[in-house]
Amino acid sequence: MTTNALDAIAAVRRRPGMYIGDADSGNGVLNLVLEVLANACDQHFAGRCSTIDIDVAANGTITIVDDGAGLPVHGGNGAPPIDILLTQRSERPTVDGHRPHVHLGVGGLGLFVVNALSERFEITTVRDGLEARAVYARGEQVEPLVTARTERPSGTRIQFRPDPLIFRHPRVPRASLAERLEDLSFLLPRLTLRWSVAGDHLATSSLAARVAIDIGCELSDVARHRGSFDLPGGPIDVEVALAWRPMQWHANDEPRIHSFVNLERSRDHGTHVDGLIDGIAAFFPGGRREQVVAGLVAAVAVVLADVKWGNPTRDRLVSPEARAPVAEATRLALASWAEAHPDAAAAHKLR
Repeated sequence: MTTNALDAIAAVRRRPGMYIGDADSGNGVLNLVLEVLANACDQHFAGRCSTIDIDVAANGTITIVDDGAGLPVHGGNGAPPIDILLTQRSERPTVDGHRPHVHLGVGGLGLFVVNALSERFEITTVRDGLEARAVYARGEQVEPLVTARTERPSGTRIQFRPDPLIFRHPRVPRASLAERLEDLSFLLPRLTLRWSVAGDHLATSSLAARVAIDIGCELSDVARHRGSFDLPGGPIDVEVALAWRPMQWHANDEPRIHSFVNLERSRDHGTHVDGLIDGIAAFFPGGRREQVVAGLVAAVAVVLADVKWGNPTRDRLVSPEARAPVAEATRLALASWAEAHPDAAAAHKLR
C-alpha cells in the first residue's frame, strides 16, 4: 500500500466524525451501512441490481449482498482497481462518473471510508465470470486480492465489522436501520430489499432496551429499576429506564420520554413522568429542571388498579399516587447506575 493511501486512511481514522457523523452514537455505524447500500442502489438505477440482502450478526458484523454487475477487479472505463477503490479517497462525485447516483450516508465517500473504519472488511465480487476476494483490517490489506474464473452469477458481497476502537457502540442501531430500509423499500418498489437482525439481546431486555436502542448505547449504560410499591389503594408496579445522549453533541437536546400506563402509551404523559423528573432532580440537586433533563432519553411504565385520566383521549395520567413511587424507582435506578459509572455520574452533576 502506498504512503498516500496510508495517510488517507489515517486521516479518516483520526477524525471519523468528519466523514460519517457522530462516532459516539449509533448514527456513524448506520452511515457506514448506508454508504455500502448506496453503491448497490446505484446499480439498481442502472438496471443491473434487483435484490439486496442485509444481515446483522450477533457480534455486530454486517453483511450486504447484491446481485448487481459486480466490481471491475482491475478497473477500466473510468473505474479504479479494487485496491484503489478501497484505500484512496476519490474527489469525484462517483469513482467512475456514473449517473444517476445516490449518497445515502453523510459523507458520500463510499467503500473507502467503510474500509478505513472497519475492524475487518471483506469483499467478494463477481463480474464477467471473474471472482475476486480481498480482506482488510482497519484499512490495511491483510489477505491479498485473489481472483479465479467462476460460473457464479455476478454480484458483490461486503462483510464488515465497525471498529470498536473508533465507535463507542459498534452495533448498528436496530430501529434507525429498520426505518431507513423501510423508506428505501417504498422509494424503490422494484427492488427486493431484505434484512435480518440476529442475536439482538436488546429485544428481551425490557424498557432499558427501548432507551439503549434510541441512544445507540450499551444496556449497561442505562440506569434502570423495576419494582412494586404498596399504596393504600393497592400495589403499583413501576419500571424506569433512563440515560443521556453524549453531552458534547446533545447537551441541549429536548428530553425524549416514552411513558406507559397499564401497557398503553400515555402520549401526554402525566404524574408518572412528573415522578421521573422528581427522581432525577432529587438525585442531581442544585440543577434547574431543564438542565437535568437536557439530552435525556427515558422510559417509564406503571401498572396500577385505579387509573385516573386527565383527558378524554385517555393519554394523560393524573393519578396522584403514581408520582412518589416513580420518583423512588428513579432514585434507586440512578443510585445503582452511579455506583457502576462513578465518572459519568460525577460529570453529570457538574453540568
